[in-house]
Amino acid sequence: MSDFCLEHVNVPSKSPNDLAKWYADTFDLTAEKHVVRGPGVLIAFQEGEPINRPDVLHIGFRVPNMVALEDWRSRFDRPLKVGPEFSSFQVFDPEGNCVEIYTKNT
Repeated sequence: MSDFCLEHVNVPSKSPNDLAKWYADTFDLTAEKHVVRGPGVLIAFQEGEPINRPDVLHIGFRVPNMVALEDWRSRFDRPLKVGPEFSSFQVFDPEGNCVEIYTKNT
């Protein structure tokens, strides 16, 4: 077993403080300047050109069950994708980054 864990992610942004505020407001997190935090979440937005490649990169938030997933899905009015292992839906932040919200199928 490994003794390390993923601590944070840095994401390039044209407007780091504004994007952090969007994530905080949208996902019930806390923004401090360009950093957004919550239980198990630390995303730092850095000045730069957005990656904007939803075909190969996304930010994933896991929720505990289908009830929670349906609650989040209804907030965004997006179609649900049911796969063999996970169910999910995707939305895009103001700079075009793909955000996937998912849960493990039981």
